[in-house]
Amino acid sequence: MSVSRHVIVTGGAGFIGSHLAARLLAAGHQVTILDDLSTGRLENIPPAADFIEMDLGREEEYGLLDNLEAAAVFHLAGQSSGEASFYDPLGDLRSHVLSTFWLLEWCQKKQIKRFLYASSMSIYGDPQYLPVDEAHPLAPKTFYAAGKIAAEAYIKLYQTLGMETTIFRLFSIYGPGQNLENRRQGMISIYLSFLLAGEPILVKGSRERFRDFVYIDDVVEAWLAAWDNAQSYGKVYNVASGQKSTVSDLIEALKQVLGCPDYPVEFQEGTPGDQFGVVGDYGALARDLQWQSQIPLREGLERLAAFEKRRLKGGCRQ
Repeated sequence: MSVSRHVIVTGGAGFIGSHLAARLLAAGHQVTILDDLSTGRLENIPPAADFIEMDLGREEEYGLLDNLEAAAVFHLAGQSSGEASFYDPLGDLRSHVLSTFWLLEWCQKKQIKRFLYASSMSIYGDPQYLPVDEAHPLAPKTFYAAGKIAAEAYIKLYQTLGMETTIFRLFSIYGPGQNLENRRQGMISIYLSFLLAGEPILVKGSRERFRDFVYIDDVVEAWLAAWDNAQSYGKVYNVASGQKSTVSDLIEALKQVLGCPDYPVEFQEGTPGDQFGVVGDYGALARDLQWQSQIPLREGLERLAAFEKRRLKGGCRQ
């Protein structure tokens, strides 16, 4: 990636997209961010990036891109909550399926061949075996997961039409800059938001549920490693750590990192479509791109706590 190029990052006002855009800019590339700001925030957009506000799920808005050319599209736009998808299924479909379809169509017309996409671990549903690999059956439990599967299918079709695509099935991504106001997405950010607000940590579902957490910097490295590597064309990859962490493990680690070991925790009924537990096999990504996660959970939580230090005001508020 030594040659400066122009790339598009959709969802660049969001958590993962803004981190990726910042890294691309730091490497000397020109970045244009496309985002409708429905969940992303203007302050997340790196100052050096160009920004176009638009809804990718509406065909009529693509006129805004008539004069835009790019070497690659990094497609991360879309609402990111399985729970929220039950409240607006049609909006979720537009956010994931229509946006991906119209974006692929636009890329074909513009002869933009390189297309990288953010899918989700949620498409595996309740796993038949662990860790799940990319060949695991897909069993969506939410409209969000169904939309991701449909988007993947369109991307795979366009791969047969001459596009060079890569799909990343992201597991539980966390790190500095995550939206702590959205308590329907991101287990770590949800629990951290209660700690920072001085409220009891509210857990929806069993304390024995488990996830595979991946630090944001590791995720960005996977995308950058794939961009120019032909080995990744037409491939689907799990971006996972391969490490199982239960809700109890996570809460205890958060309380220790933030210096409040006796912080109160409350439990209530789970949310619709929530996976009980999932851990990913990242072997394909390791073989093709020599990638593996570098930041263990405890270190990642410490980095996150340091980032939020100004909001902690010396510790947990109880």
